[in-house]
Amino acid sequence: MNKISIISGATSGLGLEISDLLVRSGKNVLILGRNIEKMEAAMTRLKKASRNCHPESLICNIGREEDIRKVGDFLKDNSYTVEYLFNNAGMGLFMKADKSTSASIDRIFEANLKGMILLTSEILGLTPENEELSIVNIMSTSALLGRAEETIYCAAKWGARGYTEALRTEFKGSKRNIIAVYPGGMKTDFWNIPGQNRDISTFMDPAEVAEKIVNAVIVTEKLFVTDITINRKK
Repeated sequence: MNKISIISGATSGLGLEISDLLVRSGKNVLILGRNIEKMEAAMTRLKKASRNCHPESLICNIGREEDIRKVGDFLKDNSYTVEYLFNNAGMGLFMKADKSTSASIDRIFEANLKGMILLTSEILGLTPENEELSIVNIMSTSALLGRAEETIYCAAKWGARGYTEALRTEFKGSKRNIIAVYPGGMKTDFWNIPGQNRDISTFMDPAEVAEKIVNAVIVTEKLFVTDITINRKK
């Protein structure tokens, strides 16, 4: 079976930068995203950067089981086995704690936690036990500490962190490598939230963050990292 790496939330920002580095290193990638126009632009970039590999794409809302099944069908139909899964998709929300609604909770938990669980479950079920699989859960430093006006977002990210730790315990001693990544603020579309005017001029370059992650996860052959925290210099 052919090896492939999956990156969710890969049409822009950190996910696209990770995908670019992977294809430049000769790895097949499958990028997932929800926006058709962004997907087309991302694929144009990846095809130009690819070296003896085949970038693929699927329009996918990872919070929907029917979309996740399409990912599984794609892998089976093309005889792909997943080498690296980068759970990168996410969505921010910044509001006062007394303004929470059921809709806002569902939206943020779907993007940051439910989708991670559904996609990971699908890939685990399709990957033979004798095949090496690295699951890279890219969260946020908001999974490490609570922040004002980020109560729902922090709750989702702390849930993702708990899920990651539980995965690590469940698959200890197996060929499943569970890697947690906690990046700080980056200059990405993540901050393009209506009504929010946040100064991100000092935030990190997603290309530089992607390089740190890929180098730590991919380059090492006999060792693997477990936790990566990436912050900008003060």
